[in-house]
Amino acid sequence: MGQRVVHETTPFALFTFRDLGNPGAFRWTPNTSVLVPSRPIFNGKVIVLVDEITQSQAEYTAMALQAGPNTVVVGSTTAAANGDIAYIPIPGGMQTAISGAGVFYPDKSPTQRIGIVPDIFVMPTAAGIRQGRDEVLERALAEILDGDEYDTRETPGNRFR
Repeated sequence: MGQRVVHETTPFALFTFRDLGNPGAFRWTPNTSVLVPSRPIFNGKVIVLVDEITQSQAEYTAMALQAGPNTVVVGSTTAAANGDIAYIPIPGGMQTAISGAGVFYPDKSPTQRIGIVPDIFVMPTAAGIRQGRDEVLERALAEILDGDEYDTRETPGNRFR
């Protein structure tokens, strides 16, 4: 989907990987995730809904869509748990997992331990839940229908526009 929201080749993610020759060290990879436009290009607004449960591939997808010039991320900061998974066996036949890769924006600002920060921060409220409302979706719809009447604050999520 990210290829349909950019008008030119656009980098959206940069990585570090473990250096097996130097335990504890990480190195920048020469590879950057890049979106190459694919026709037809969607020129309308793209609204991405995220919250604290959004993690891993969903965060990476949000980063890709965020690279589009007409994308707005709405919701709350994501789980900050993207990257590859390395499984580690532990006694008792169980296993745990860690990320062996660092995921960053092209300007080298991190996403892990920080998350994808929305352009428009909205969280459900107790009153909204009692009323059966979805305040995040309502705000996203308001942005689609008439985004000009709302202010969006400068956040790390919109620095690439």
